[in-house]
Amino acid sequence: MDAARALFRWPNAPPPTSARPAEVPRWHLYLLALCFVAVSTLVAIVVEPYASIEDEAMIYLLGDTLAALRFDPKLSVFTALLSILTCDFLFIPPRMAFALTDARKTLTFLAMLVVAALVSGLSQRLRVQEQTASRAAQANKTLYELNVELSRSPELSDLAAVTKRRLQRLFGGEVLVLLKDAEGKLERPFQELTAAELALAEGAWLDGEFSAHAANGGHAVWLPVLGKSEPLAVIGLRLSAPLDPRSEEGQLLSACARELSAAIERMQLAQAMQRAVLAAETERMRSSLLSAVSHDLKTPLAGIVASGTTLLEHREKLDPQVSRSLVSTIVREGERLGQVLQNLLSMSRLESSGVRLRRTPEAVEDIVAAALGRLSDALALRPLVVDLPADLPWIQAEPALIEQVLLNLLENALRYTPPSSSIEVSARTVGGFVALKVADSGPGIPEGERDQVFEQFYRGSQAKKRDGGVGLGLSICRAVVRAHGGEIGISEREGGGTVVEFTLPLSPPVRVPAAAGCCEVAV
Repeated sequence: MDAARALFRWPNAPPPTSARPAEVPRWHLYLLALCFVAVSTLVAIVVEPYASIEDEAMIYLLGDTLAALRFDPKLSVFTALLSILTCDFLFIPPRMAFALTDARKTLTFLAMLVVAALVSGLSQRLRVQEQTASRAAQANKTLYELNVELSRSPELSDLAAVTKRRLQRLFGGEVLVLLKDAEGKLERPFQELTAAELALAEGAWLDGEFSAHAANGGHAVWLPVLGKSEPLAVIGLRLSAPLDPRSEEGQLLSACARELSAAIERMQLAQAMQRAVLAAETERMRSSLLSAVSHDLKTPLAGIVASGTTLLEHREKLDPQVSRSLVSTIVREGERLGQVLQNLLSMSRLESSGVRLRRTPEAVEDIVAAALGRLSDALALRPLVVDLPADLPWIQAEPALIEQVLLNLLENALRYTPPSSSIEVSARTVGGFVALKVADSGPGIPEGERDQVFEQFYRGSQAKKRDGGVGLGLSICRAVVRAHGGEIGISEREGGGTVVEFTLPLSPPVRVPAAAGCCEVAV
């Protein structure tokens, strides 16, 4: 908006920086031509005792050729004529008089004129081509730098700022870039533009055509930035001189507008793709959750309802052993349902912004014992190895979450390994962390899936359908471990099987106040 304020209230715009340099006054060039002739004359006088008339003419021809490399054809012919007259007056008899009576001398002088004109024409053509190529290279460089800056801009406002800065550097005037607003219309900076000026901007926006007009002693230019199907923005410039859209400066301005258009459409496409990806991911998550609820949560509920209905309707007729089995089924299926719901709640909590863990110094042995105790019935028939060193330091963690990690890992080991296979739980100190490991001797996880299994609702190729899993366990584990500042990974167990290892930070030493007369003790 500041640019718009300065655009039409700026009194004297400096000349465009891309304008061509001021031309040398014509009389300066004629004076320089006289200098070329004077130098040629001095050289001819110096070598006169040792040279013939033809040699003197060649000296003047050399001077004319050098001048032709610098001058346009008119000035080169003037220099050649001046050289001819000077050479005839000073060196061709009768001296100090003009007498072009010798045909050979006349042909020589005519040749000098032709050579000067030809050399000057070729030289001027080369200069024009060089200047054209130089301006084209400069324009390409400018457009390349603008494209690079635009490609690095993350927001639409940044695109407008980059374009404004570049155009100010190129044209020297003040620049305003009006973008399309949320309603698809041209933004209307009422405080900066008058009604007439805003009408001109909207006219360029709607008509899609270049417009220019005089404004406050300067010249205002409005150029629409057109997309493939609709206008995207309008560029306004305030210059001290009029700008022809067909000139090199006008074509450069149009090229800059096309670069801005491409950048805006590229950003819009990227945002649309991002929204599409997000929508697809959201839909995938929703479908996965609905599928999990409809297929996996329905199973334990059906078991609970069936067992409870049987007990309610046939309690007096059932054998005590059958009744106990039905109650066990209700408890087991309820615990499975509770674990799934607990995973969902934990994932929702960990993904919420600003979540803070309630971490306290904890003994690893206590957390492992609690997790094993909750799965004591399932682990009763399994070979179980627990390897926890006696001097294992304490960790800084929220115990309920770490217990849930161990429960998920142990349930996976129970679910995907044969009933007779062993399970190992161990821990060791690694630097400032404690590394806990759960290993099994099951079929293992293919190397290509060891990262994917930590994604929500992803189930590996070894997973069985309707086995009670919903694909949340390992994603919960990773979220919990990372929230504590640790890492988790999967490797292959020696001899076959899977090893899941995660790390947790050590607890800082706790100062225990000592009794009177004793020293403090660090635990």
